[in-house]
Amino acid sequence: MENSDIVITHPGAAGSVYQLVLACRKAGYKPRFYTGIYSPNLRQWFTSLPAVLRMIGQKTYAGLPAAWRHQIERQLSRRAFAGIAAEHCQIFPWGEIIYLAAVRLFPRQPALSNRVMGWRNRRFDRKVANILRRASTTSPWGVIVQDTSGLATLKAAKAGGKIAILHQMIGHIAIGKAILTEEAQLQPDWADSLHFDAPPRLIEDCLTEAVMADYVLASSDYVSQTLVKIGVAAERIRLLPYGVDTQKFQPLTPAQYDARLEAVTAGRKKFRILYAGQISQRKGLSYAIEAVRQLDDAAIELVFLGGLVGEGRGLKRQTAALGQNFIHLPNLPHPEIAAIFRTADMLVYPSLHEGSALAIYEGLASGLPVVTTVPSGSVVRDGVEGFIVPIRDAAALATAIRNLHRHPALRRTLSQAARARAEHYSWAQYQASLAGYLHEFKAASPR
Repeated sequence: MENSDIVITHPGAAGSVYQLVLACRKAGYKPRFYTGIYSPNLRQWFTSLPAVLRMIGQKTYAGLPAAWRHQIERQLSRRAFAGIAAEHCQIFPWGEIIYLAAVRLFPRQPALSNRVMGWRNRRFDRKVANILRRASTTSPWGVIVQDTSGLATLKAAKAGGKIAILHQMIGHIAIGKAILTEEAQLQPDWADSLHFDAPPRLIEDCLTEAVMADYVLASSDYVSQTLVKIGVAAERIRLLPYGVDTQKFQPLTPAQYDARLEAVTAGRKKFRILYAGQISQRKGLSYAIEAVRQLDDAAIELVFLGGLVGEGRGLKRQTAALGQNFIHLPNLPHPEIAAIFRTADMLVYPSLHEGSALAIYEGLASGLPVVTTVPSGSVVRDGVEGFIVPIRDAAALATAIRNLHRHPALRRTLSQAARARAEHYSWAQYQASLAGYLHEFKAASPR
């Protein structure tokens, strides 16, 4: 830590946080990244084990079936990022390993996974806070933590005279709890996917995080609004929308687009609606399914790309009526997702409570008109790159989908606008915005 001037923490994995670390480096700072598992550091972790444990671990791994090793390495590819080298990181893997084991071994018990995640976050937070307390008074000057996992670290930062920054990735949990509790009553078959039963201790800790931080980086206007509602002064909030890799996520070529448009119009291909993200009712998915059911059009198919949260009773019950016009694709590593976007005609994202959904940026970059809600935290403008509809409104979703399906010229216009909008939200723009904020924060530092 002596060679770093800013600390960034996250106990799990999130592409936006990797971008945050990289943006700090590109702004001229020397970040130290504390996390759970980061792929380039695994060798460092194993070599730090006692010799006997290291030997057992290596032999055990080598004895696994090749298919298992391939799957492990495929998943670990999510925990690496160009521009963030091992020497910039310190990992605390055991908490994350136990959490991932709970998710994999008990996939239909999200309440258990949530409890383990809470334990993981508190354990990780304490470890980083202890390191920070031992740091010199001159380094680092600032600390950036992620919501739900940074209270102890923020306290240690402020006690050491450092700038304490909260990165609020999702609308505040105190606001989300009310929305999701109501949704669990409205949609009991989906309740186990909602994570609506956040314990009072977690809510109180998150309230303290937000109020204590010197500055809060909010990923969307919706997130900012929830922060103001729980008492954060607006002048301490800085809006920091995400970006998208416009090289990885690209639309079809004009010739390919024309061919698909003609094929869908002629009925040779189905009009494909894509949703990408966790299969959870927090994303408002029952209303998307109901919208497609209301349309009752064999030429329209709905594709969900992502991992199922909970037992999926609501999903199975509602999609049964769609038959072969509903497709569920499991989780894929991020590098494999761009190709799926290029098979779609539009993106739907009707979240009830969100931060700023990366899938929407990716959909825009792929040239997809987007039908979404205000709580999705998107940068979509109503009638320009897609349509903004009220939450829990299947009829409004159905109307927007019908308009896009029946009017190919409108779809083409919105597709072109979607790509143009994405180009204003590159990760380079994100880096420039963050650099400006960091320079402002450092200038306000008392040291």
